[in-house]
Amino acid sequence: MAQTIATAELRARFVEAATAKFATNVPDFLALQKLVADNGGRFRNDHGAIRTADPAVRDLFVEAAAVLGLQRDLDYAFPTKKLVSFDLQVPGDDSTQFKIFVSQVDLDAFPPDVTALIREDCAEQADAVDHARFRALIAKAGESGLEADEAQAFIDYFVDRLMTRNGPPMKRSTLQAVAEVSGEAASALALGPDFNHVTIDVLAAGYPGIDEMTTAMRERGFRLLPKIQGEPGSKLRQTATMAATMETPVREADGRIGSAQTERQFVEIIERGLVDRTDGAPRIFKNFLAANAEKIFDAASTHARAAAESC
Repeated sequence: MAQTIATAELRARFVEAATAKFATNVPDFLALQKLVADNGGRFRNDHGAIRTADPAVRDLFVEAAAVLGLQRDLDYAFPTKKLVSFDLQVPGDDSTQFKIFVSQVDLDAFPPDVTALIREDCAEQADAVDHARFRALIAKAGESGLEADEAQAFIDYFVDRLMTRNGPPMKRSTLQAVAEVSGEAASALALGPDFNHVTIDVLAAGYPGIDEMTTAMRERGFRLLPKIQGEPGSKLRQTATMAATMETPVREADGRIGSAQTERQFVEIIERGLVDRTDGAPRIFKNFLAANAEKIFDAASTHARAAAESC
């Protein structure tokens, strides 16, 4: 009988593939890896994050993440950003396990005409791809596990097909209308359900704390959010680079393909602190704080004015 790939190994392969894909699009990430190496530290990806406007994509992503041993944990709400979120975690208290922060565009929070535009874009993306083979691999993983070739096919599809926009470029008018309500939602549509950020663990990177790493990053010329989220000594402290402005293909009113300026991907750094378990034993905090995350969202927010301008 052929040997199946263990869940932890599948998760490690996914993290490696998705992070490598992210690195090809985000120069700041490569520069930060060099900074960590120069400091004698190592890169540990604490978590990745996606945003999606399509509930069907969200649900399929959660099913696929379960194959990696990741389960839905806590919920978070961001009414000012028009996003609702949750984290996918490996069960247990080990804070070093890779996590995914999933954000869903809150369609009910938009004016009806804008919601209709978002749904239209989601439908165009859905019509362009058939996930039947991927669903079959998910089912096989749950029934009897994935053999080596199946595991590779699963990882490849997950990273390269599910975590992308599969259909035509969105309409410029849609991007602009969404950006006028929520820059974060506009960035979600522009990127698709790919990692909009990955996260460097500060202590693994060889720094005594996030303040020291932030100082080192500023000295290297990184553009960062203006403030570290979380007070010194608290259970979670975070900050992030500012997403670079990127050209995104859009459909013009006359059917031509144009280009709009969007902010899509950035790198976060994180320092996790101690909390008490219900039995009183200390553990490292492994979840997220809505107050912190709301400010981190500001690192990738597409403005309506930029969405309206041709590149």
